[in-house]
Amino acid sequence: MPDLEKLSFACQPADDAPVGRETLVLPDGCRTLVLRHRRTLSSGPAPEQPGPPPVLYVHGIQSHPGWFIRSAQALARAGSEVFQVTRRGSGAVTAGRGDAASAAQLMDDVDAAVRYVLEKTRTDRVALLGVSWGGKLLTAYALEAPDIDRIDSLTLVAPGIAPLVDVPARTKLAILAARCFRPGMYFDIPLNDVSLFTDNPAMRQYLRDDPHRLHRATARFLFTSAMLDRKISRANERALTVPTTLILAGRDRIIDNETTCDVLEWLADRPVSIRQLDAAHTIEFEPDPEPFHKILRQAVNNVA
Repeated sequence: MPDLEKLSFACQPADDAPVGRETLVLPDGCRTLVLRHRRTLSSGPAPEQPGPPPVLYVHGIQSHPGWFIRSAQALARAGSEVFQVTRRGSGAVTAGRGDAASAAQLMDDVDAAVRYVLEKTRTDRVALLGVSWGGKLLTAYALEAPDIDRIDSLTLVAPGIAPLVDVPARTKLAILAARCFRPGMYFDIPLNDVSLFTDNPAMRQYLRDDPHRLHRATARFLFTSAMLDRKISRANERALTVPTTLILAGRDRIIDNETTCDVLEWLADRPVSIRQLDAAHTIEFEPDPEPFHKILRQAVNNVA
């Protein structure tokens, strides 16, 4: 097993929740890794009592589940069962590296992951948690989910809905041309500067050394990402009908926080719970994780 699940921090609490490695077969037969964090009953609900809804945790464009193990574990210790699904072509998944055929394919992948979580936990509702680009994907999914009643809540952490960092205009034209004639052609993801993600020197080094970080993506994938943007920008007012929490990083250099708030407040059919922390983009990498973990616990449990 590759070290996809390598912890982003050398020191983990002694009472870590059990982690399983499972395989999710996506609709086209592609297989991907799921890290399943089982809830720790000693700190959560008693075994005979229903716990919080299970959490489907979706990572960003360059990242993989290993970046977010600490917060997944914090949720599991608080009583939530957490499923970290590796996006197709990312992390240690070598097949179709940095590729996706279409926005519809990615939406189908999310739906397959939702059904997987519900089947494995024998529940009827799931909490969605998306970080950065994964937050954009989950927002697009929640706008078009085939069975919205399955979605208990949507938590977005510095979501990639209104980026400050984008592909240059000339490169966009090259991507568009390649998408038509060479869809598998690779382009750099414009996030290779680790200082964009964190101010923590140890975590900057972790990112530099991470063998599973995704640096390049195909023209087809980058066009697909733009199509997700289009889905969100063209959605009707009040089209987002699930309780939504937005967690922002006050020192974010990747995301436009003000515009992100405006977009979600336009989309949501109820007030969005907006929380901001004094942090860089990847809040997970801050030295003191407890304020972030506390907000996450409240959000996935749909607690004000």
